[in-house]
Order: sequence, then structure tokens, then C-alpha cells
Amino acid sequence: MAFLIHRTADGEDIKLPVTTKPIVLGRGIETDIRVDDEEVSRAHCAIWLENEKFVAKDLRSRNGTYVNDQRVNEAELKPGDRIRIGHCEFVLEGDVASKGVSTIMREVEKEMMGDQGKGFRTILREVVKQVPSSKPKKSPSVPPR
Repeated sequence: MAFLIHRTADGEDIKLPVTTKPIVLGRGIETDIRVDDEEVSRAHCAIWLENEKFVAKDLRSRNGTYVNDQRVNEAELKPGDRIRIGHCEFVLEGDVASKGVSTIMREVEKEMMGDQGKGFRTILREVVKQVPSSKPKKSPSVPPR
């Protein structure tokens, strides 16, 4: 999973998970992360996960959004990238938590149809081996009435 991290002046880290729902940064009270800086617009920029890529988009701010000191309208982000609005800096840490369903399906289809084509049962066996086993818990018995 990826997080947008901001270190406050007190040295405290504020972490917000980056998902497909945009995180809006700005000075306005309706934003997800409120930045108290006169150089930051009310709704300054948004950051989200789209098609297994992280995206930062400037929301027509007055003073711009910067990724690694480059002004951007929209940019693909990578872990470690620094996003700056006004005097405030954020860092993207982590990566895509897991592959999307469509990616997994493409990979499985490729394995099944390729030169070394694996059958459905072989792939299912490999998947089952990767699932952690746990013994089912006994449910408490309730005496009959």
C-alpha cells in the first residue's frame, strides 16, 4: 500500500493512504488535507491511484504543483517522489498494494496459452499452495432447548 506523507514542524508524520479515491490537498475546509499556507489554493491538487499508477493533478491552482521541483499540470508519481504545494512538501511512499484483477487475469491467461501452457488444474494447484492454511475454529456448541 502507498501513503502520502507530510512531516510537520513538530516532527510528526501525517500519513494518508493513496487509493482510487482522490486525496485533495488545499487551503479550503472541504479538502482531505488542509494546508494553512497563503500560497496554496483552496483546492490545490489531487493525488490518487488509477490503473495501477499514482497520479498527481494540479487543480488550476494559482501557484502550481511541483513534483521533484518540476511544475506539473498532471504527472505520474513513483514511490519517493516529492510533491510540493506552497511551502508544504509531501512524499509518496510504498507501492501498489496488489495487482489489479485485470492484470492477474492477463497473467494467468498468458501462462495457460503460452508455449509452456499450464492447464487450469496446474495453476489452481499453485494458487492453493500459496494460500496460508489455517485450521477451522470450532464454533461454540449451543445446547438444544
